[in-house]
Amino acid sequence: MMQKADYILKGTAIFTGNNDLPITGCLLIKNNRIMKIVPVDRMTGYIGEKTTIINCGDHLIMPGFNDSHLHLSLGAVQNDPDFCIQMMDCKSEEECVQRVNDFAKSHPHNPWIYGTGWYSEVWDHPHMPTKDSLDKLHLNRPVCLNSFDLHSVWCNDIALKKVGITKDTPNPQGGIYGHDKNGELNGILYEPPASKAMMDAVLDVPTLKQSLLKCLKHFRKLGITSVADVYPSGLINHDIPEIFAELEQENELTTRISSFPSLTDLEGAIKLKQKYHTDKHRVAGLKQVLDGVIEAHTALLSKEYDNDPGVFGDTSLTQVQLNQYVLDAQKKGYPVKIHTIGDKASTMALNAFENAQSKLGKLTLHNSLEHIDTIKKDDINRLQKLNVMCAVQPQHCIGDYMSGGYLPCIGQQRLSRAWPYREILDAKAHLAFGSDFPAVYSIKPIWTIYAAVSRCEPTEGKPKGGYFREHAVTLAEALRAYTKWSAYAESFEQDLGTLEPGKLADVVVLDRNLFKVPTDEIRFAKVTLTMADGKIVYKR
Repeated sequence: MMQKADYILKGTAIFTGNNDLPITGCLLIKNNRIMKIVPVDRMTGYIGEKTTIINCGDHLIMPGFNDSHLHLSLGAVQNDPDFCIQMMDCKSEEECVQRVNDFAKSHPHNPWIYGTGWYSEVWDHPHMPTKDSLDKLHLNRPVCLNSFDLHSVWCNDIALKKVGITKDTPNPQGGIYGHDKNGELNGILYEPPASKAMMDAVLDVPTLKQSLLKCLKHFRKLGITSVADVYPSGLINHDIPEIFAELEQENELTTRISSFPSLTDLEGAIKLKQKYHTDKHRVAGLKQVLDGVIEAHTALLSKEYDNDPGVFGDTSLTQVQLNQYVLDAQKKGYPVKIHTIGDKASTMALNAFENAQSKLGKLTLHNSLEHIDTIKKDDINRLQKLNVMCAVQPQHCIGDYMSGGYLPCIGQQRLSRAWPYREILDAKAHLAFGSDFPAVYSIKPIWTIYAAVSRCEPTEGKPKGGYFREHAVTLAEALRAYTKWSAYAESFEQDLGTLEPGKLADVVVLDRNLFKVPTDEIRFAKVTLTMADGKIVYKR
């Protein structure tokens, strides 16, 4: 007797992820798995009394979006308006300070005044802020403000004193305490090693579960059915895995979570993997932040910063240390993600994988470089040889072009070679797409897809023709990068990423066929239906 489907999604635009163009047919789903895709004239035999038929017409049916790089818990609390001030749209230091003052008045019981998203490069008059403007508010509470990219913290004097940072405190490895020309602290902490003590004090969040529930609801609306939650989590809550497990047990975990804990704590990761390894919540590998960011002059470059002669950036580990950590992880079967924004950091990461390959033979784990804002052509050519892919965030490159923040740091010639997605694909390496949420303008996958294929920013579609359009990818490549190759980057490709028989039924339907509309219209597309684990979790 022919098995009956629970759901049949009928349409003329089914993008499976295995072909460049959509096909016409019917996607059959039973329980939480995909049965098969059949021609429309064969649909009748799979219809039972309980079958739900959804006629999608010419709307695009595709695998659920899989964000290959985000910080889930931090993003959830930073988007909770009772915990965090959003400053992404602020155009000046004064506007940021006013929001701090308003938040302090409306939230008198918050022990810390916390905010995020300030980005001095996009202010009307770009400059680095100082604690002076915050101190003038005469608040009796510490103020801690994360920058847009999460690599700098702007704070008041009370906050510095609360965590014991003085003008004589030595810089930690990989971090910098900012000073003014007189040697006094200026209230800027560069890179996580410098801001760790302060962030630890701020980000122990008792209401995390409630924030996560709000975040998951938003993900359902955007069609995000899977994510890679990468170290650092951004919070110091020790119960984050337990909260994920609770949400799963309560059938609230509608987005699959593949966790990548710290590379430098392999034993901890092994224990976590033994405890949490379901198809909803699992440990998939390890993550290391190797260098910083361009704007803060902490990304490791092979050539000095144009506007900071003699400065090349820094790393959190030496080459010897990185080699050993990567080798140990490969021996234990753990893929490694390495944050590399400077070109020299990418070289170091590939050297570490090459060292492991020289000792273990051909690497088969799905290792990746994360971000690769700048990377040398020779290193692009090493990716396939070492079986290393790149997990990238296309909205970042558009934002940094728009802001002009990279131009004074690395100059026009280096900027023209930044985020070379086309060259990476042409070198037969793989790209996985993500957002780096919450360090992104928007977590919308549609905006990421648009940025990748147009090299334009999504709100106004500027500039005409895009930034360095030669680095753009095709629509099919972009969709695969956000589905098939993100699943691959999580070592989850046997169950996710394409619409094939036996795979988990995580599916989204868009309100138009992206392959039939002008490129500029892609950014306006919306999700009309999200299916997670064979169940409809969002319907517009």
